Amino acid sequence: MKYFLILLLTSTILVADQKPIYILPLGDSITQGGKTGRNEFTYRYPLFCKLKDSGVNFDFIGSLKTGLHKDAKWPNYKDWKFDHDHEGHYGWKTQAILDKLPSWSEKYKNAPDIALIHLGTNDQKSKKPYENIAKPLEGIINHLRSLNPKVVVLVGHLNFNSGDAVKIRTAVEKMAKKVSTKSSPVVTVHMYENWQPNPKKTGADTFDWAHPNEQGQEKMAVKWFDAMQPYLKK
Repeated sequence: MKYFLILLLTSTILVADQKPIYILPLGDSITQGGKTGRNEFTYRYPLFCKLKDSGVNFDFIGSLKTGLHKDAKWPNYKDWKFDHDHEGHYGWKTQAILDKLPSWSEKYKNAPDIALIHLGTNDQKSKKPYENIAKPLEGIINHLRSLNPKVVVLVGHLNFNSGDAVKIRTAVEKMAKKVSTKSSPVVTVHMYENWQPNPKKTGADTFDWAHPNEQGQEKMAVKWFDAMQPYLKK
């Protein structure tokens, strides 16, 4: 009986001491959401639900807790209170995010173990996708590595199957292959696959071509969750 109690206490201490996986959702409006009048919860909500159901010990981090509109609400899930922390900035371009990230990250209590980056939607009219999108993304990755040299970086491709997004995709793939390392992998996530951006089409995944509706939010969450699997501890 004495040995059983010692084993039980030791197991309890080990569970309590396990550090959560710190996850940084980083991006623009597709990450922030929170436009009132529609359920713009973003992928963060269904991803939160999937991580909780799978038993992952995790913590979203970021300098923000609110959506575009301060009165926008996110529902809790089962008995869990939704984790509002994020680094999504409505309408921002990639270079602007890079410029501000060092000051934002000073507010983080913990460095990210996994970063989910989805940027470039607001840069689609750029005539130089590598210089204006891929290169700032590389700068963002370098800064995240200064916080945690072993950070895992998942870069989501834009949710479009044509137009400038295709050129951006090529530039981002080139960048990811260039900077990925064994200790700090950079993995692209193909959000555009099985995606219908046109809100007037059957099976639409967006409210307005850009911002995912609840079906689109779920699709993005599934892709993030699947990409995270090799790096999750349960």
